[in-house]
Amino acid sequence: MSRILLLSLPLLLTFCTERSTVEAYEIRINSQFQKAEDILSWMKSPTDDYVLVVSHRGDWRYAPENSLMAIQRCIDLGVDIIELDFRLTKDDHLVAMHDETVDRTTNGSGKVSEMTLAEIKKLRLKNACGVRGSQQQVPTLEEVMNMVKGKVLVNLDKTESKWVKEAYEVLKKTGTVDHAIFKGNDPVSVMRAKYGSIMDSIIYMPKLWYENPDLQGFYQDFEQDIDPFVYETLFDSESSQVYEFIPKLKADGNLFLAIALWDALCAGRTDEMALLEGPDKAWGWLIETGANAIMTDRPEELLLYLRAKRLHD
Repeated sequence: MSRILLLSLPLLLTFCTERSTVEAYEIRINSQFQKAEDILSWMKSPTDDYVLVVSHRGDWRYAPENSLMAIQRCIDLGVDIIELDFRLTKDDHLVAMHDETVDRTTNGSGKVSEMTLAEIKKLRLKNACGVRGSQQQVPTLEEVMNMVKGKVLVNLDKTESKWVKEAYEVLKKTGTVDHAIFKGNDPVSVMRAKYGSIMDSIIYMPKLWYENPDLQGFYQDFEQDIDPFVYETLFDSESSQVYEFIPKLKADGNLFLAIALWDALCAGRTDEMALLEGPDKAWGWLIETGANAIMTDRPEELLLYLRAKRLHD
């Protein structure tokens, strides 16, 4: 199959299409990283000949978001990191759920915080189009980490400065502390006050926002305390202070994660632009800007593009 045909595939796909597992294996991307520990090692000393693919909520066009099937799809494709959301139940279990309620993504209703794990396990997930026919349950963090162990990393969202302790206990139980990336907006002083020495044991990724009132101070405080090796960047334009800060981030040897989900996060260089105007204008531009990793809602298409560029093999 020619490169031109491969890059035109996204234009033929609808939002609600569920492709078969056979097709997934036919286009499987074989990354140079075969183990989670290889991905983590590279992240600490990133090079310009590889770009990590971070899949947002799993491959949610293939299977329900944050589901085990959506996670397995990412593993099959060769995704490096899977971004997933977790919330705490009434009886203190972390479950994969983006919203405060289960209404949008399951056939039930109610707040996660007011439901027990047993109650949530009775629910069934909806697919990307909101169809209630799925047989899949809401997974726990423990189930997720046991599935990805040794294979890929997980970017923990929604835990932020709320449930780090609870998540850390699960990671210790499953032997996957080095498989999970925590992230958040709070200054390091706040995180240190809340979690003390746990901050020295976990992988933590500060978020650099374009609305941060003291970006330089925020960054320097983290560098002097826990010295992160990866930062999530959010810039709404090329005049954003975060965008202008990227050279400093790179010069210090840090990994720069770009978020291609919607305009305000990446100066408009989104997945949608990649599909409508060509991947060079979006993903290619982010890479030229210095991105070592890209978070996407189109993992399959991004992987195909990077492989064509020899940036993911």
